[in-house]
Amino acid sequence: MKTVKILFVLFFFSVSAKAAVLSNSQMDQVECASVKMQLLYYYLSPNRKPSITDHSFKCAGNNVRYIMPKWFDEVLPNMTAKKVWRDPEEGEISEAQLWQVSISVLFEFLEVTKKTFPPEKGGAGIQPALLVKEYSDIKIRYQMSLDRLYRARVMGDSFNGRGRTMLAIMNLILKEMESIADSISSSNSKQYAQAVTAISVLAQDNFSVVLRPPRIYAPPEKESSFAKVLRNIFSLVGIILIFFAVQLFFALNFDQNSKMMNDYRNKLEVWKEAFSRQFLDIKIQYLIFTPMVVFGILGLMTMNILIFFFLLIVGVMLGFRMPNIYLNFMKFQRGRKVDAQLMDALILMSNALKSGLDIVQGFEMVSKDLLPPISDEFALVIKNYQLGMPFEKALGVMEERVASKMLSYMVRAIVLQRQIGGNLTKVFERIVLDIREESKLDQKTKALTAQQKIQAIVVAIVPFILVSVMFMFQPEMMINFYTSGPGIAVITVALMLMGMGMKMVSSLGKIRV
Repeated sequence: MKTVKILFVLFFFSVSAKAAVLSNSQMDQVECASVKMQLLYYYLSPNRKPSITDHSFKCAGNNVRYIMPKWFDEVLPNMTAKKVWRDPEEGEISEAQLWQVSISVLFEFLEVTKKTFPPEKGGAGIQPALLVKEYSDIKIRYQMSLDRLYRARVMGDSFNGRGRTMLAIMNLILKEMESIADSISSSNSKQYAQAVTAISVLAQDNFSVVLRPPRIYAPPEKESSFAKVLRNIFSLVGIILIFFAVQLFFALNFDQNSKMMNDYRNKLEVWKEAFSRQFLDIKIQYLIFTPMVVFGILGLMTMNILIFFFLLIVGVMLGFRMPNIYLNFMKFQRGRKVDAQLMDALILMSNALKSGLDIVQGFEMVSKDLLPPISDEFALVIKNYQLGMPFEKALGVMEERVASKMLSYMVRAIVLQRQIGGNLTKVFERIVLDIREESKLDQKTKALTAQQKIQAIVVAIVPFILVSVMFMFQPEMMINFYTSGPGIAVITVALMLMGMGMKMVSSLGKIRV
């Protein structure tokens, strides 16, 4: 079977040879790489003639010209004199000689590959399958030469700082050499051609690295203190002029501004009434203008007009939404406090009914014996009832005002009892039992969803903390980036993704019963 397989491989590559394993462009790449490796080996030779620095040859059908860099004459004596390896047979080996070994092995690989060229291209027309042993021997010697370079620890300073880049390219060449053996064993002529071409291109890249000047970090020029102060003054003057321009705009549109102010006053009255229904006495103007002032000051601190207007717009939007946000939050908190006191209120009213009192007198007992907020709510029901409002309607007003599911159950039970009759004491006892069971379930769900809630908080807070820290260390760089087009796009996409992430994580913590 082994003999049959070898014959099959030979037959396959004999057929492939007639069709040319490598195309003309691929053979040109091999030719160019071979000449460049020979030239690089010559550059590293201590016996070369210093006067010969100009080299011209043909590459891919074009005449090319390379002039040896001047720094080669400066670093070559050190690379030649620096002994970095000791071999039992060869003795001490210099840094330049180690590089020459790797380059010469690579040159030998390219010369072996040229044997597969057709005779009209200067080759012998040999099938790649007949070169397996030579390719294997070259790969082993190439790997050993790279291992020497790594163990000698010369790559950082070699070639005036280019050695590390050259070694990385040589590692890629070694990977492609391994794929050549695989392509021959699997009779894949296309893979063989691609691997040979990749090695040729990478070898030419290594030669180009030698010719290019090394990358040197150049720190940005620091702005003078006078220029920085002048720029800040102009930015501040620009913000002041824009402020007066806004004032002038409002003065020229007095009628529209008056209408807007009337609408604003009406909203203030609506918000004030909503807060008073929650027994809260708050200056609504503070809730609206505090975010505007805070974000405006942050914008002034950046000394950038675009960021100032962006933060000011965010502050205005947040300011007009703040009363509703704070009202809903306080309503939710008040509802939770009422829930915590509702069981005591139901027990007290149940005892009052058992002793012969009616439901109105039970409400009066709760308003006198319990603490706010439930005492305030029940006292307001009694007050509305005494002023002539039907008791059922007074209960409906309380249900609308307080965000409590159990309180709604109690109100509906009382309304039904007053309309169609029934044992209200038993209903209160059942509601008390439901409150106890729901309290246990609520505590259990809080324990189960604590991780999701913490994750939602982290998703919301950590990005802002990281950006703030980056602003502290590199304020100018961050401002320049986030005021550019890509920076604004990054902020927009980031806020959208953060909102989606918070929504998804928070939805994982919701349990529907």
